[in-house]
Amino acid sequence: MTLVDGDLPPDIALTMRTAGRVAVDTETGGLDWAQDRLHLCQLFTPETGPVLLRHVAGEPHGLGSVMRDPAVLKVMHFAPFDLRFLEAQWGVETRSVACTKAASRLLDPTLNDHSLKALLERHLGVLIEKGEVRTSDWSAVTLSDEQVAYAVGDVSHLLDLHQLLADRLEAAGLSGMFEQVCAYMPVDSHLEVRSYPNPLTY
Repeated sequence: MTLVDGDLPPDIALTMRTAGRVAVDTETGGLDWAQDRLHLCQLFTPETGPVLLRHVAGEPHGLGSVMRDPAVLKVMHFAPFDLRFLEAQWGVETRSVACTKAASRLLDPTLNDHSLKALLERHLGVLIEKGEVRTSDWSAVTLSDEQVAYAVGDVSHLLDLHQLLADRLEAAGLSGMFEQVCAYMPVDSHLEVRSYPNPLTY
C-alpha cells in the first residue's frame, strides 16, 4: 500500500496509464458533492497495488492525467458519486468508466442489494467490512489502520469483480447497453456539477 499527499507521483501515474485498467474509489465527508469535502481517493492496479491519495490542494495533475486518459478504463462502484466529487472538489474530469453497480443492476434487476459488499461476497467469496469506519473522520491528520484497511478493501477486488460481471454481460448480450450507460455517466456528472439543465427532461 502506498499513501501519497497532494498528487500521484509521475511514476505511479505512468504505471497506471500503462496498465490500461484502474480501480477507483473515494472517501468523503458526506453525500453532497456541492457541500461536503472529498478527503481521499484510492486507486488500484496489480502493478502498483493500492494507492491512497489525500491532502489535495488544487487540481492534482497526475491523478487527472490518469482519470482523463480515454485509453485507461476506470472501474468504480456507483461511479456517479465518485465522478461528481472528483470534478466538483478537485477539478478532475473522467473519461472511460465502467460501473460495477450498473453492471449488476443490468444483469440482476430484481436483486435488492447491489452494494459492493454484497457483490464481492456473492461473486468472489470476498468479505469486506462496512462498519462504523465508513463514516469515520477521513480528514484526520493520520488515518487509522482500520481506515486504511477499509479504503484498500474498496478497490483491491474491483478489477476482478468487473471482469466477472463483464463476462456475464457478454454472455447475456448486454455488453453494448452497459457500455452506453457507462459512457453517459461522465457527461451526466459534468452537466450537474457545472449547473447545466438536464437535457433529458421535458
